[in-house]
Amino acid sequence: MASPTPAPSPSASTDSVAPQVPGTGVPAQVPVTPSPSSTTLPAPGPTGPAPTPAPTATPVPTPGTTPPKAIEPSPATSATPAPSSTTVKASGFAVPGAIGAKHESLGGDAGGLGPAIAEQQCDLPGGACRQQFQRGWIYFVPGYGTFAVWGAINGRYQQLSADTGGLGYPSSDEQCGLPGGACRQQFQRGSIHFVPGYGTFAVWGAINGRYQQLSADTGGLGYPSSDEQCGLSGGVCSQQFQRGSIYFVPGYGTFSVVGAISGRYQSLGGLSGYLGAPHGDEQCGLRFGGCSQQFTRGKIYFTIGAGTQPVWGGLGSFYDSRHSQDGVIGYPVTGEACDGAGNCSQSFQFGQLQWINGGGVRYTIATAGYCPALNSGAVKYPTNGAQRVSLAVADAYRATQVSMITCVRRPGDGQYVKEWGAIGSAGESGFAGPGVATGPTWQAFSPTGSFTVTEAFGLGNPGTALSYRTLNQFSRWGGRLNANYNQYFESSSDIFPDENMWYFATRPTHDYRQGVVINYNRPPDSPIVMNAGFAIFMHGNNKPTWGCLAFNDPDLLQFMRTAQAGDRIVMGVGYEIFW
Repeated sequence: MASPTPAPSPSASTDSVAPQVPGTGVPAQVPVTPSPSSTTLPAPGPTGPAPTPAPTATPVPTPGTTPPKAIEPSPATSATPAPSSTTVKASGFAVPGAIGAKHESLGGDAGGLGPAIAEQQCDLPGGACRQQFQRGWIYFVPGYGTFAVWGAINGRYQQLSADTGGLGYPSSDEQCGLPGGACRQQFQRGSIHFVPGYGTFAVWGAINGRYQQLSADTGGLGYPSSDEQCGLSGGVCSQQFQRGSIYFVPGYGTFSVVGAISGRYQSLGGLSGYLGAPHGDEQCGLRFGGCSQQFTRGKIYFTIGAGTQPVWGGLGSFYDSRHSQDGVIGYPVTGEACDGAGNCSQSFQFGQLQWINGGGVRYTIATAGYCPALNSGAVKYPTNGAQRVSLAVADAYRATQVSMITCVRRPGDGQYVKEWGAIGSAGESGFAGPGVATGPTWQAFSPTGSFTVTEAFGLGNPGTALSYRTLNQFSRWGGRLNANYNQYFESSSDIFPDENMWYFATRPTHDYRQGVVINYNRPPDSPIVMNAGFAIFMHGNNKPTWGCLAFNDPDLLQFMRTAQAGDRIVMGVGYEIFW
């Protein structure tokens, strides 16, 4: 699925309009924050909502309480620099020092702030001074500078209790002319943004900390598009931005949800949906360039070609236990679907998971996932860097059909890619479990594991690079518990359970007309263990065997003609050989 559509471009005007001196029509000397026509700027004083707790030692408001007084910064000077003379305005209020200089730089009484309407106050915490003007305020803040707060940003600042609230004193001038016609101003513990088409919003506390880490309004989230909301389920605080959201989650941290994952999260109900709150940041650079993000009750995955899908519940737990996106089935390509009986299923790139009510999880693997599984480390058994690896896989225990895919290393990047594939047969009893000996051949189990192939046999070399033995009427393979056990030898005797290889090669079904030795329970893979199993071959006559793998003659010859000594075959039930 494509990334979610970014928030629409605001329809409101993006031009900044300088305020005028009442009754004169004279514009201010610099632009100010555009105030929406419907906005009435409140008088200073009311206590605003508390921000998310800050992640540092800096005291911040606790959700649900009145924000604290401004914290004293490290002062560069102790008070407003005194001018050589006091400037008295037409209003009758003196505007001395740094505040007076700032007022004059903004056009004085004829500028955007208008004349002073109150005396200057210099008894504020941290040695700060402030003075109110007709359309805003000017602050002198030791260690920061002297800044005006006006327009829509001042309106929001006053709603949040101004310098006695959670934002503290201004720490920069207002900046306008940002992309989209936005304006912003920095404060000691956050910022306020005016965003045409959205409104005027503060970002502070822990959410602001995360916002700044993500490059604030120049990053992927864009501008804030709502106020922070606290007191949500689990004590969570959240704030929406143009292209995502940030959540403060008590006990876990502060996390953003952005892009395609944000779009899918919101479509699933967001914080109030089944997934719950985010419990981690988005992780990208995963297999196939994918991304994932953890939530309270599951994850959302994104990768090109598979889309953006959640995995949760019982299927999600099973998926995690099988190495998630690095497992053989890859990324989810659909959401989970359930029926009225409580049975659920979900499709993935290379397979399917099914939750059977009362029966657990069924695990189906597509052959297209075999070679990618070698690349992602999803094959449980070692392959020791073999140039060629064949995977012969049955769907379940007692199943006799196997799907075999041969994977070969690609020049350049060394990744395994499919060379060819075939359908064959395993033992009549299916596969023995991992580490379980196949035992006497009449038990008819095929072994599970990873084995080398080093030699072949038959009635004439078809062009294999494996060490080849041409059979004759004395060719035998040892099944009796003596020095010949699980080895080739020659004898005129025909004593069971030794195998008469000539008989199997020349009988009408031609089982051993061509064959490959799978080095189960024999060197070079392991020492021979008596009665653990013998004569595990790959041969013709495609039907269930007494433990070998059987294929149609063309497929067997394809394998032999491409095989090299040291190639490997990994065989067993899919659930047991893949993560």
